[in-house]
Amino acid sequence: MAASERVVGQKYRILTEIGKGGMSTVYLALDSTLNKQWAVKEIRHISDKDQRRLVIGGLISEANLIKTFDHPAIPRIVDLIEEDGSLYIVMDYVEGRSLSKVLEQDGPQSEENVVAWGIQLCDVLDYLHRRTPPIVYRDMKPSNVMVTPEGAARVLDFGIACEMPPSEGPLPEGYNASLGTPGFAAPEQYDEFGRCDARTDVYGLGATLYTLLVGKNVKGEPYEAPPLRQVLPGASAGLERVLARAMQKDPNQRYQDCAEFAYALEHYSDRDARLRKTMQIKWRVFCSLCVAAVVFAIAGAAALGAGAAVAASDYGQQMSLAEQASDDAVAEGRYVAAANLRPAAVAPYKGLVKRYETDGVFGVDEERQLQQALGEHSDALSKDGSAWGQLAFDIGKMYWYYYMPSGATEGNGVTNQLQYNRIVAASHWMHVASKTDFTDKDLAGLYATIADFNTSIVPLIDEGSDAGRYSPYFRNLTRLMKLMSSSDNDVMKLSTANLVLDAARTYPRKFRADGINRDALDGFVNSAYRLADGVVPTTDKLRSSRNEALAAAGPAHQTVAEAFVDVTGNGGK
Repeated sequence: MAASERVVGQKYRILTEIGKGGMSTVYLALDSTLNKQWAVKEIRHISDKDQRRLVIGGLISEANLIKTFDHPAIPRIVDLIEEDGSLYIVMDYVEGRSLSKVLEQDGPQSEENVVAWGIQLCDVLDYLHRRTPPIVYRDMKPSNVMVTPEGAARVLDFGIACEMPPSEGPLPEGYNASLGTPGFAAPEQYDEFGRCDARTDVYGLGATLYTLLVGKNVKGEPYEAPPLRQVLPGASAGLERVLARAMQKDPNQRYQDCAEFAYALEHYSDRDARLRKTMQIKWRVFCSLCVAAVVFAIAGAAALGAGAAVAASDYGQQMSLAEQASDDAVAEGRYVAAANLRPAAVAPYKGLVKRYETDGVFGVDEERQLQQALGEHSDALSKDGSAWGQLAFDIGKMYWYYYMPSGATEGNGVTNQLQYNRIVAASHWMHVASKTDFTDKDLAGLYATIADFNTSIVPLIDEGSDAGRYSPYFRNLTRLMKLMSSSDNDVMKLSTANLVLDAARTYPRKFRADGINRDALDGFVNSAYRLADGVVPTTDKLRSSRNEALAAAGPAHQTVAEAFVDVTGNGGK
């Protein structure tokens, strides 16, 4: 049977083979239910029953461990299937190459790349070590790290990860420290009674980074690597010191946790001999500048070029650290730092927006942070009209659907006022976006027009000059509902449904006066109901919003019916 015809678990259609090992084959598969790609690892049939029991037991334990994790650098295991004598593990598909494949294909890696990967891996290891109970990974090595085309690191294979044993007293039953890969395992992993902790992973990561720099694994039990510059003469003295400390035989002499290791990697060049030499050169150049203005201009241009190169490198590192950070506050700080290094770049702000939306609330503190960052760089950002328009549109949608003003709450009958406040706050950004040339310009214009109605209709009603405003509003809301019906964002769907139902309950007589008939208004309400009813809530907040919309449909129909009863008591059209 061709790979494309195979279906596992009745819904995972095998597309192609993407990897193969001694006991397993990894495929790219398409989930026919979700229309999403997954990686499916097939563990082929093992005839020996005892061996099979051990393998399956280990895989199930690994899957149960991973499903408790929530970190962007740890792919999820979503399904385990036993079928036709084989075991299939369904997990997140990570596009890219393992670091062992990178070494095989590209050779030794640059210090910049290795340090960037090291900092990312410190973050995920630190996440594991800070869990309750703490987890020790124990198997850091190039083949267990995937790198995406964007340079993001992902950690695979938690087969020998374990809960961190107590520092004193008897070891837990069944605990075995003597697991790991020669050349990367820490000395305590070769001790039958050794205790593994965060420093064990510090050692493994240090050995991994060393290997990436020199291009080969200097195997040994325990791992004894010569000083970095003895193997790689051009290497940084600062980085040599950092890795040497990480790989100390005595755990007490290593960095005591991965946060400390990450800091050392970030600052490895601070006392580097090469940096001191560079500063001496800069000092001599500075002295010479005092002698000749022409030399000043030339050297100044060169210095600016070098500064720009450093800034570009720092920008990339800040972005990479932000994308990998598990803590939102840390990530947001990194994005702001990146924005300050490259004022015209929209990517840091897009990263901020994504982080702000993660918990479903865009709060006033986050708003203040965003406004401050934008205020300093808005002129530079607006020079790229298309990118600026898209960013303004994304910010506008964030205000429209997620903004939570100080003192505001959701549910319990206050949704209408909250929605109004969100629309008012979003209006400016939707207008900015609608005036720039980008892909969603027309949609931004639709939002801006809906916002204009909501911000101006009350004064117009007071003046008696609101006639003719309701028919366009009806059409715009109908169009927005149609767009939301194909959206995969449940927050946006439910917000739109509630906005429509609120309009149907508030302005039914106004809609009638503007020529909207009863059938159209009833269809308007029904469409909003279907939009809300189609959402499968995954959080209490979504469930509350959905229930509110579904409960509002009946009263909305009643209000529409009352609006079409004329003075004789007969129902109108």
